[in-house]
Amino acid sequence: MSQPDDVVQDKGDAGDAPLEELAELQVKEEARLEKLFAEQRVEHGLDNETTLHTFFKLFDMWIQLYRLNKCMEVLPEIVPICRSRGGDFHVKGVQALAFTLWKKSQFNDAVKLFHEIEDLVGCSAALCENMGHTYSSMGNFDKASEYFTRALLCLDKEEEMGKKTGDRAGILLGLGLIEDRLGRFEQALSSVRQSQDLFRQRAGGKPSSLVAKAGMSIAKILLKLAMQETDEMKRQEMEDEAIIREEENVALFEVTCGDDSPLTASALRGLGEAQKRRGRIPEAIASFARSYQIEAQKDAFDLLGVMEVHNHLFGAHMDLVKLGQPLNRASFRTYLPTVDLALERVHEMKQDANAGAYYKVLSYRSQSGDVSIA
Repeated sequence: MSQPDDVVQDKGDAGDAPLEELAELQVKEEARLEKLFAEQRVEHGLDNETTLHTFFKLFDMWIQLYRLNKCMEVLPEIVPICRSRGGDFHVKGVQALAFTLWKKSQFNDAVKLFHEIEDLVGCSAALCENMGHTYSSMGNFDKASEYFTRALLCLDKEEEMGKKTGDRAGILLGLGLIEDRLGRFEQALSSVRQSQDLFRQRAGGKPSSLVAKAGMSIAKILLKLAMQETDEMKRQEMEDEAIIREEENVALFEVTCGDDSPLTASALRGLGEAQKRRGRIPEAIASFARSYQIEAQKDAFDLLGVMEVHNHLFGAHMDLVKLGQPLNRASFRTYLPTVDLALERVHEMKQDANAGAYYKVLSYRSQSGDVSIA
């Protein structure tokens, strides 16, 4: 089972000038804000307006850089304070927790918090969009479609009033994802292409993670359409475009989110899938291997995602064997640090059927590859 598309967005603090979306700059700003927040926390305490404002600026850095563990270390203390203060702090505190839980794939918990915000401030295009993405990730496409439609209506009204809190590009992306999940790939591709065009216009030539997020969906849909295409030339064109899109996605995520971002891992996995379809197996292996390494170390450890890329990686090696090449045991040994890290993370989890399946996969690969990895 693949991971959800990461499209729920924190719109940030409208009062702050946005930091350019470059991971290197964000890491420096993160360090500065962490130091300031720690000092203010000691001097003023958490229940202080200055400290809270600093925290939410820091949260924006953490969420962009996927420091989910750091978020969850502080939010349990921050959110009750924000709820008791009421007003904007109530909304911002609950919203921060909702975004974090969403990125941890805890969608049922996240949607309850989005509804709490809806009860506080009513509907807005931005809120309806995020609720649409959440219901889409939960598989409730009727509810998702309802909220995306409401988001467009809210956006029209907001624009008539001279204000804009919503994001037409994000809404189009959400509607495209629903069409994709319902198997309407042509309609999905049209919506997602429109979405990416709008994200590109907004970026104005600068690197943008949103361009890459839309690009990942375009690549996935192209590969699905290619499987249905009977014309060999058209099929190859779709697969070639998927590779080009994913190469751009990887490059954009590396610049905007970092080399070790889960988004970079997802784009690498998509790139590997596209490369494999075009018979570029050695390149696919390199993409899968790097994706596996990032998946094993990320904060929001997803065992199903780890197993998916593990199977892609070793399956690609087996494809080379089927083509008559000898099994590259030396390459298998280079994966040991990644597998060891993944095993360490799995040992910390509840030992359920998923954990057992991972142990079984490792045992099987060890026997077939003559490499001790379990």
